[in-house]
Amino acid sequence: MADFDELLPEEADERDQRLVRDLRRVYRTDTQTVEHLAHIRQRLLANDDSSAYDYESMQQHDTPPKIQPAQSSTRNAKQTHFAIVEEKSWQHRLSVLAAVLLTALLVGSLLLVLSLARRSSEGTPGNTLHSSKLAGGSGTLISLHMINLTTGWALGEHAILRTSDGGLQWKNVTPPHTVLTRESMAAFFTASLTWVATSQANGTTTQVLRTTDGGQTWQMSTVQATFLKQITFIDSQHGWILSGWGATGGPAEAVSVFRTSDGGKTWSNVASALPASTDMPPPGHLPFGGQKSGIHFLNTSTGWVTGTVVVNDLAWLYVSHDGGSTWYQQSLSLPPGVPSAQLSLISPTFFSATDGILPVIFSDLISGKGIATDIYVTHDATTWKSTMPLPAAFGTIDFVDTQHGWVTDGMVLYNTSDGGQHWTKLSPGPNFKQITELSFVSSSTGWAIGGQSNNASFLLKTVDGGKTWTPIPFSISDR
Repeated sequence: MADFDELLPEEADERDQRLVRDLRRVYRTDTQTVEHLAHIRQRLLANDDSSAYDYESMQQHDTPPKIQPAQSSTRNAKQTHFAIVEEKSWQHRLSVLAAVLLTALLVGSLLLVLSLARRSSEGTPGNTLHSSKLAGGSGTLISLHMINLTTGWALGEHAILRTSDGGLQWKNVTPPHTVLTRESMAAFFTASLTWVATSQANGTTTQVLRTTDGGQTWQMSTVQATFLKQITFIDSQHGWILSGWGATGGPAEAVSVFRTSDGGKTWSNVASALPASTDMPPPGHLPFGGQKSGIHFLNTSTGWVTGTVVVNDLAWLYVSHDGGSTWYQQSLSLPPGVPSAQLSLISPTFFSATDGILPVIFSDLISGKGIATDIYVTHDATTWKSTMPLPAAFGTIDFVDTQHGWVTDGMVLYNTSDGGQHWTKLSPGPNFKQITELSFVSSSTGWAIGGQSNNASFLLKTVDGGKTWTPIPFSISDR
């Protein structure tokens, strides 16, 4: 407010000076406001000049010819007239000053309210995601995959996100006019290469999005798939989609396997589990019975489909050696000491051409309560062997190699450094709660997605192998 450096006469009073100084400190106006107040000041000064001119002209006009006998009464008249004019002038100045101060007060209050409103609408960078408050409307986080210490991907309920600074800042790289849902799935492959599949509103097709430049541009294709189970790729060209035909939850489920060899531009249906009156399918076909959980391929020929069936001690595991066209059941030896239970298999993960893990959860068939979790391992990509079962069901599992892995049920955390032969229960602290996803990039550094009852998500990070977790105050920005 440099335009008010020269005080008006009324401001000579010390209390008025303090008031003006306080107003200057409290209300920092922008350039437009300053110019507006300067205009008011010019009008005020103009009024002062006008008042002085009116007095002088009035004095000249009202002064009669010099008549000595009347000199005393004329002087008294002048003094009286001056006092009246001066009083009116001061009243006018005080009124204008009050108007100026009131204007500054109102403008400052308006700026304060607008500033608070703007901050509220933009959202404060923090550790929660609200689709109505943060840029991009990402919604609840569904999945997370960190590529290395700095770069990673996340799939939100309504957005595809990418970070290049370890998760502090995320960029919404969702293609325009793309609608994502909680059922959308991603195959995060490298820092630049990613696929995202999302079912369309027509209920009969799925849109597949592909980027090769970290989300700057996207290519789109359509596949005749409906209820997504999983999308997986082994390289930039070869990928598979496992898709159900209807809502899940029953003892049987019809599914289809789709395959691409051109990076997702075109897809072909190579296998289906069709509705049947028996759980015994023809040789080479996937059975209708059982709920299917996922698909994973090791190379262009060998892959597995996993699931669960409402029969104790039966492993729902099928392997293909021709790229997914034909499938044959594979058996698992049950771990010693685990009671008879229903087996739920999670799609395998491989770390080399021969070494991989296959998580299996054992549950009571009647109550559905988890009994144990076992990480089966293979070192020949053919046979699977049990390790050391954990006495509970842990649905969130992440391994960075064949030796180092972590499992959690959302609250309790275990880790292994010898491929599941031994487990250590960690005490991750109060921040580690309602965890739905783990993503480690080394034996020490990892991230986790947590959930809250208000439909918000938060991020945690560990640098000591999961012993302690720190909230990440992240923010999201549009392109």
